[in-house]
Amino acid sequence: MIRKVTDKKDIEKVHTLGSYAFNMNHTEEQKQAYIEKNTHIDNYVDEVDGEVLSQIVSYPFEVTIMGQKMQMSGIGDVASYPEARGTGGIRNIFQMIFKDLYEKGTELSYLAPFSQAFYRKFGYETVFDSQEVRIPKALMNQIKPEKQGKVKRVLWEDDSTKTILKELYKETLEKEHGTVVREDYWWEYTIAPKKNKRIAICFDDNNTPQGYLIYGLVGASEFQIFEMAYRNNFALRKLMTFVASHNGSFEEFVSTNLSDKRILELFTEMKEVTRKTYSYMMVKIVNFEAFINKYPFKQVANKLEYYLEIEDTSCEWNNSVFHVVIENGRATCQRTEKAPQIDYSGSIQRFTQVFMGKQSLDDAIWLEEIKKLSNSVGLSELIDVETPRLYDYF
Repeated sequence: MIRKVTDKKDIEKVHTLGSYAFNMNHTEEQKQAYIEKNTHIDNYVDEVDGEVLSQIVSYPFEVTIMGQKMQMSGIGDVASYPEARGTGGIRNIFQMIFKDLYEKGTELSYLAPFSQAFYRKFGYETVFDSQEVRIPKALMNQIKPEKQGKVKRVLWEDDSTKTILKELYKETLEKEHGTVVREDYWWEYTIAPKKNKRIAICFDDNNTPQGYLIYGLVGASEFQIFEMAYRNNFALRKLMTFVASHNGSFEEFVSTNLSDKRILELFTEMKEVTRKTYSYMMVKIVNFEAFINKYPFKQVANKLEYYLEIEDTSCEWNNSVFHVVIENGRATCQRTEKAPQIDYSGSIQRFTQVFMGKQSLDDAIWLEEIKKLSNSVGLSELIDVETPRLYDYF
């Protein structure tokens, strides 16, 4: 039986299965933090005789898409006991989740794949990349010290720290395309229990906070940059001055979660900096009609209309032809059975990549991932190809 559970005893079963499937050895403190966090989210299970055999958790997030707020389900802890694998439990749970999300009007879903091929079966496709940047200690001497202002190391447990980080995140990273709007419980779960994470805040000469750094120290080997937010160039320089001040203690300075372009401009010689790009999270447009109705298109003088044919084997409401009318940067989107023609045809995965900015519509057509079936023009010019960013993992 597939059901959504909320009782703490049931959530303990979810934790037990997740611990077994992912070989986790949580302390009692970590276990209680997990259970507390899961009281704020949706826990779906497949039960037989009262025993949880498969599970998926769904985080009800809000995200920023091209400046527009949309609802998103963050999928995590997809797991089955070995004896239950291959019995359809996960597929059945996904069907219930998608149905619930559609009824709520949720537009998107993100997940971190253990297998991209597995999740493509449910309509997900790779959208986010992460870039690992490694800077040898010798290069940190190139950072020109910022003399103004100050950087203060702080504790998450201080209420002032929480307030400052939340405000700075909201004014900076949260505005980037693709990012999560963090609720209080998510801040507590992602930072408070993580003993390896340290926090520093940058203040200007007026004692106004202008940026923060979340970082970690690994022995004498690595200074890890987990997250950096800054309102202005001063804050970036001051935070990097703080990072560079550790170059006598660490061999490398490593980040896997930063857009490195601005940071690398602070260096005069970058030959020894290594950068590796990895495929990261996958995305699915769960409700295509609702997504397009909110999506901000570029503004043009003319009203344009298109008929888009979407193939989606997991969400029947997406598996249709949609009439899209775009005027003044806004769209109206409706399913239709009376299309005079089909302008573009493709899977929900490929349209997700295009509208999320992973690739352009022209590239998708050139690669024959989306078919252009008419002489219609202008749609590719209406879609902004902006690199999506994500600073959270679930």
